[in-house]
Amino acid sequence: MKKLPKKAICKWNKATLEKALPILLQQADQAQYVCRKCGRIAADPKNLCKAMHRSDFDES
Repeated sequence: MKKLPKKAICKWNKATLEKALPILLQQADQAQYVCRKCGRIAADPKNLCKAMHRSDFDES
């Protein structure tokens, strides 16, 4: 698997997740987005269902 599936990570089945894990690990250092629903992180907001850029995070 060279590209990640187009749907959100939380919608992937177990087999897809296992195949995509190496790509996700490579992108983890570049992650700029977090999902407000499940807390997953991603470099591309299309991989999250409720993406929020880390600069928009309010620590209050």
